[in-house]
Amino acid sequence: MASQSFKIFKPRYPEFISVLKQCLALVKDHDPHNNPHGQLAIQTQNPDSNDWHDGIGAGKSTPEYEQTYKFLQHGLVGTPLDRYLSWLGVDVFRTRLMLSKPKSCYSIHRDFTPRLHLPLITNEQCKFLFTEPEQLIHMPADGRTYWVDTRVNHTFLNGSTDDRYHLVMVVKE
Repeated sequence: MASQSFKIFKPRYPEFISVLKQCLALVKDHDPHNNPHGQLAIQTQNPDSNDWHDGIGAGKSTPEYEQTYKFLQHGLVGTPLDRYLSWLGVDVFRTRLMLSKPKSCYSIHRDFTPRLHLPLITNEQCKFLFTEPEQLIHMPADGRTYWVDTRVNHTFLNGSTDDRYHLVMVVKE
């Protein structure tokens, strides 16, 4: 399963179900279907923020820009999401809850920094595609956190008829 562009970063998070439930509640309260990027901001630039759209979308995406999104949404302090992010043991930035709608894919692109992914809701028809070397990868929603080198050309495909949700975090190299 390990490769140069994808590896397990952390084993199953013991409180994964609590994080999943909290994320599903956020989806219910702040439906990401209602914004063009299908994202909710978990971390923002302002420690007192309550802006669920702060830093969503492609943005400037430079490491310096992404690292300004270092504050957890004010209302999430002390919650399962806060405990999970601390459990990772590394600084993460610009954390977003990301929706991939059914029968959709991103354009092939690369990011400036690697990402951590915690799959929340997914299925076998949801896959990352890396172009060089060519790899097609599915990440199960089993509580494991994955390190993904998104600095290489990649895309994501949701070939199913269901929504797919991941918690995505920027991480330094």
